[in-house]
Amino acid sequence: MPAASTPPVGLFFGSFNPLHNGHLQIARYLLEQNACREVWFVVSPRNPWKEDASLLDEHRRLAIVRAAIAGEPRMAASDIEFDMPRPSYTWQTLCAFRTQYPDTPFALIIGGDNLPRFHQWRHAREILASFPLFVYPRPGIALPPLPPGDIRLIHAPLADVSSTQIRAKIQAREDISPLVPPAALPLILDAYTPSAT
Repeated sequence: MPAASTPPVGLFFGSFNPLHNGHLQIARYLLEQNACREVWFVVSPRNPWKEDASLLDEHRRLAIVRAAIAGEPRMAASDIEFDMPRPSYTWQTLCAFRTQYPDTPFALIIGGDNLPRFHQWRHAREILASFPLFVYPRPGIALPPLPPGDIRLIHAPLADVSSTQIRAKIQAREDISPLVPPAALPLILDAYTPSAT
């Protein structure tokens, strides 16, 4: 992409079960480096790769994301997949974004743990031929040889935090406040804290 071109809007897909500071750290890095002009968090109702009994209702996860980014003018939350067939497949969602915003360049943001099996995604070749991929590092994940396409490795700081870890800490009644955005903390605790009854 030429240096003078407009940075794309980065589409950060995920379950965000829940969103945490690591997600925001990646988004902020992309914005600070001018790799993206905006980052949109695309909340997926159901990931075709995951069967997670702990998956919170998508509307509550969306509310958490919106609370977390309320003070971030270059970030947005999208519920575009809520009215699409399930499970959601990234290619169909990318096509929907391109139809709704024909003049907006988009890029796909994924974790390095998704890259080894990216070739198994539906329409993987079409994604690589149509959209840049920003790949951020994940702890302990060695990246495979990169497939052909516009793939950019993002040197964002590694965040030693995961949604699974946060849910486990809540179950154990441990403090998660250092791991999640302060504005989203009450919503996260209300949604994930086990009932006392």
